Amino acid sequence: MCGMERIATDTYSFADIRKGGFVYVDKTAIMKTLADGSIGKQFFVARPRRFGKSLAISTFQCLFEGRRELFRGLAIEPEWDWAKTYPVLKLDMGSCQAASVAELWKKINTMLKAESERVGVPLRADEPASGKFRFLMSDMIAAADREAKSKDPQARVDKVVLLVDEYDKPLLGHLGKDDVNEIRDALKEFYSVIKTCEGMQRFAFITGVSKFSKVSIFSDLNNLNEFSTDARVALLFGYTHEEVKVNFPESLAALGEKLGLDADATFAKLVKWYDGYRFHQDAPTVFNPVSVGKCLSSRQFDPYWFETGTPSFLLRMLERDPVLLDDIEVSQTSFSVYEPDRPAVMALLYQTGYLTIKEARQEGEERVYRLGCPNYEVRKAFNESLSVEFSHLDTFDHASLLNQMLSALRHDDVNDMLDALSCFFANIPANITVKREKYYQTLFYAVFVLIGARTHAECWTNRGRVDAVVETPCGIYVFEFKLNGTASAALAQIKEKGYHEKYLRDGRKVTLAGVAFDAEMRNLSDRQIEVAADAAR
Repeated sequence: MCGMERIATDTYSFADIRKGGFVYVDKTAIMKTLADGSIGKQFFVARPRRFGKSLAISTFQCLFEGRRELFRGLAIEPEWDWAKTYPVLKLDMGSCQAASVAELWKKINTMLKAESERVGVPLRADEPASGKFRFLMSDMIAAADREAKSKDPQARVDKVVLLVDEYDKPLLGHLGKDDVNEIRDALKEFYSVIKTCEGMQRFAFITGVSKFSKVSIFSDLNNLNEFSTDARVALLFGYTHEEVKVNFPESLAALGEKLGLDADATFAKLVKWYDGYRFHQDAPTVFNPVSVGKCLSSRQFDPYWFETGTPSFLLRMLERDPVLLDDIEVSQTSFSVYEPDRPAVMALLYQTGYLTIKEARQEGEERVYRLGCPNYEVRKAFNESLSVEFSHLDTFDHASLLNQMLSALRHDDVNDMLDALSCFFANIPANITVKREKYYQTLFYAVFVLIGARTHAECWTNRGRVDAVVETPCGIYVFEFKLNGTASAALAQIKEKGYHEKYLRDGRKVTLAGVAFDAEMRNLSDRQIEVAADAAR
């Protein structure tokens, strides 16, 4: 395939992508909506990691610097006033992660010094960091104005463009720690300059993963247009189906050729693995751009999400309050904002990309959102992290037990499956008290998902809700759990409520399994297994 597209998977510089001949999926029509001033001038957009936020920051920088040659052939090129340029101040807060407030201020000062050297404007050394920030903006405007007047006495520059990447990165590492409010207050002081110097700014664009409510950092940034769930930018980050097909035809063909699949089957597999994110209820779904790029570049499906891992603090929260990534219904405020000292599991899962909007409906004056896991890649990454965290197994033992579970499932041996599953629970340390059935159910669900079984948790029937249903090509397994109860009571409940009846005409063997857990033992204590005699064969 001599015409194979060049795919950038490790650079987020717009200039490097355009100069290097790499594919750039054109988002500039949406960017113009923000940049032309018609709907505001200061914007905040939150997106999960690895969604191209840094590339968007770099693109805005080149746009306002007037680097027209980089935009040849893109949607914005004939629509933009290239004669008008602005000084651009770019703050990369990802470089400011620190273990303490003192170290944070030191890193912020270092970042400001590097940026002042890039723009060629001296930093005011006798000022605190917030003062350096404020004066750097005003001094950049003055320097740009002098330069413009040296070329044209009638020219005037009176505004700066402010770009802030990963504004929340210094804070995220402190969630759940005693010093989180100290870090928050330091950032609040620094970011307050954005509002007090609003008059200096032609345009401001701030990105991050998390959105904190207005009683915290955003209390001083209430001038921002919060566009994270705005329909106008729903497709700014991520790739639509059409964008993938139009921009990567040769790579898609090469991937299909390697897999021995036709074009439709290849794209369907790409959708299963990496698509599914929705940032507005009426918007189409989008692919994770980095994962798609890596897959098409390597011609191999892998869970590239693993490369960044699941935040350890999120896993600790989930250990205390387990959540299954299946059909969760919430109000918008319950998943869109939280406070650093009171982090909310649902909001963290949504903002980090483990949950996404599936649909929304109006109930009176309230809008109810249904959230779910976006795709197979994320589901695999989440359940891998969750099962390791919950079981406290090392990587080797974890993989070995998964293989044992898979073998038992293939041989339709429920007892062997449960024997292997009990090993996941056996390693839970004695100092962890597990008194909620949800803990066992979550680990059960995570393990079955990891071995590739189609697994449904808390499935509703017309007579109640069964704890779990596992489907394979040859069989359906209906599980009911009892914590500190009996397996016979669990099995009796399945039959009394008829949880299995909806599957009887499926044609596959239907197996009923009542499982008891002992909180003191922190493990399976009993099981009762029975094949549904009236299943259609």
